[in-house]
Amino acid sequence: MRSLLLFLSLGAGLAAAQSASDSTEGYWQDSARRIFFSADAPPDYVYGGWTELDPAQTYPSAKEIRHTARGYELIDLLYDDEERITVQRANERHIDFVRTNRFSGCATSHACELVKGDRLLCALETRCPKAGAEQVVWRGEERYARRTLCERDGKRQAQGIPVRCR
Repeated sequence: MRSLLLFLSLGAGLAAAQSASDSTEGYWQDSARRIFFSADAPPDYVYGGWTELDPAQTYPSAKEIRHTARGYELIDLLYDDEERITVQRANERHIDFVRTNRFSGCATSHACELVKGDRLLCALETRCPKAGAEQVVWRGEERYARRTLCERDGKRQAQGIPVRCR
């Protein structure tokens, strides 16, 4: 009987681990990005190439996505209260959210899709208020890799809050 309970318990744990890898829930660290448009780019800038990012970077764009009783929530570990996060739509495989800077009013829309269980691909667009209207200032994509844990590692600096992922 004990061996049957142990077997069932291990099976349930394996199923939970499997389902977590098939979900957006968990910790994510940016691993690559590409730019399609930037208002500040020099005229000869070449758009569209992926830039791989160092996994040991001090200021990764690291996120935690949680499923709660009220739906999904996202915590961007790089920022504190100067950025407001609003989840627009989410399910196990997809999350759309907007990150708005409280001071500048610039808002970055993210549309993220789970790819192969351990990768998240996000399309981003940043709009800023300018002369009474919104202007697109940046468009691109970011790839995120699943991490076991990401945690803040220090106080806010000019680049954001240092984060360590593993």
